[in-house]
Amino acid sequence: MFVDAKALPRGATVRSHVCIVGAGPAGIAVATALRHCGLKVTLLESGGLDEDHAARGQPASTSVFDGHQGIWTTRRFGGNANRWLVDAGTGANHLRLTTLSAVDFEARPWLPDSAWPLSIAELAPFYARAQQWFELPPWHYGPGYWEGADAPRLPLQGSGLRTSMFHFADKEVVLSGQRELIGASRDITCYYNATAARLQLDASSGRVRAVHALAQPDHALVFEADTIVLAQGGLATPQLLLASDDVLADGIGNQQGLVGRYFMDHPLVFGGTFTPSSRKLIDRMALYDLRRVDGTSAMGHLQLTDATLRGEPSVNLSTILFPRRSMSRRREIGFRASQRVREALRRKQLPRKRDLVAAALGVDGVLQQYNDRLRRPISHLGVGGWSRQGEPSHRLDHFEVLHQVEQPPRYDNRVRLGQERDDLGNRLIEIQWRWHDQDIALVHRSQDIVARELARSGLGTFHIRRPMEIKTTSTTHFLGTTRMHDDPRSGVVDREGRVHGVENLYVTGSSVFPSGGYANPTLTIVALSLRLAERIRNEAGVAAPLIDLPSGTRRAPIG
Repeated sequence: MFVDAKALPRGATVRSHVCIVGAGPAGIAVATALRHCGLKVTLLESGGLDEDHAARGQPASTSVFDGHQGIWTTRRFGGNANRWLVDAGTGANHLRLTTLSAVDFEARPWLPDSAWPLSIAELAPFYARAQQWFELPPWHYGPGYWEGADAPRLPLQGSGLRTSMFHFADKEVVLSGQRELIGASRDITCYYNATAARLQLDASSGRVRAVHALAQPDHALVFEADTIVLAQGGLATPQLLLASDDVLADGIGNQQGLVGRYFMDHPLVFGGTFTPSSRKLIDRMALYDLRRVDGTSAMGHLQLTDATLRGEPSVNLSTILFPRRSMSRRREIGFRASQRVREALRRKQLPRKRDLVAAALGVDGVLQQYNDRLRRPISHLGVGGWSRQGEPSHRLDHFEVLHQVEQPPRYDNRVRLGQERDDLGNRLIEIQWRWHDQDIALVHRSQDIVARELARSGLGTFHIRRPMEIKTTSTTHFLGTTRMHDDPRSGVVDREGRVHGVENLYVTGSSVFPSGGYANPTLTIVALSLRLAERIRNEAGVAAPLIDLPSGTRRAPIG
């Protein structure tokens, strides 16, 4: 059931067994997994159902250090699922998914504070449930199912590099399918236009009694519950914990000063170019295109093996390959400059003079690229299909390499409360973030390993772009700000997601990641959320459920 919080009387108190703050994929996954178990569930969404309240109650940044670019979230039912825009062959409605690697959960000496208290084996059954929750078949994220005689994996000879796959989730599973389940449920009530402002902590019991929310500046509401779950993501979750300072001066869960610390993202880096030793190899690389197989979309990419990441100082990164046609150096420089000019204008900044000059001098290269894109849409993160256009080697001769990069957890990268306030009176956040020189050196090392392994296999040459060119510092994957650790001196939540020192307060989502690997976090977010829902059900004495799907949709078995 859905209720507009503005329709509730001012000062109203709503009582439930479980109150979940945040109706993005994390919160929706917890809520829908608690159906039919006798628990009354409240789900709070600060935005509307069909409109984005981008300026209303938003945890925006008032200060950004060292160029972090990803300061937006979506205030609307479904959260950032509303922004999934990959065209996976059935429309631009999709998001790439993959699991974290086993090594991402482990301690690596050159990445201090990187270990999870969980292993991938503990999360594996919930990855399988998350796959089902997204209505995707249970096929592995290795290449075995997806390859064939016409689309083999690259014959990598060493042990340092492997082929992995992305799957693609349709946002309508969240925005329509899961919304349908909630709308029809007697167990779940989603209150929209309800922005959480603070948590009410009972000093005597050490429990959170209620979430205080605002429907409008003068319209306060109270949501009481036995169990509170924060599922707002890496910006709004620390904002709410820090703002809840009426009992604990530094905020809830912040006894060690860790709330908001270890903020991470996934920068995108232009890696350089991969030139195959034989141009005909391009015709046999369809596995690395975004394509549909048996009604499901997938795309191959290269990643370092766990053995390599355990043995060589490096960071995890994906190596994604996009085929291109060669241009002269002048044209290439001009086209790259035009991209930077366009990005500056998009961000309402003045382009650099040298980029304007380079774009003008290479204008024929710019025109060539855009002409190619009109005639044959060029592949990029949001579009594939290049392998279906005849023999690609007739027009393409190399690959542009794009990396999504792991950022090591650093104590000094943080989210904190600023002094400015939004229109509801909530304090806005500030982000202090930078990419350390040591982090960039680790990326260089990872790229060198990729180049070494491709050369060792005789596949071609990876020409690494140095100095590094960053496409964007942010993919809006906000990680680590309420990190998970069994020791309350080293983390905000324990392995179950419970806030240390607060018996009935849990956090789920990307903010609990102690380290982030390179993988888009959404599959892991849903897996962690389903795991938390099982814990809540077990505490209530209810067995774990099958994953419910909306009527009329296909059910994928759990792998």
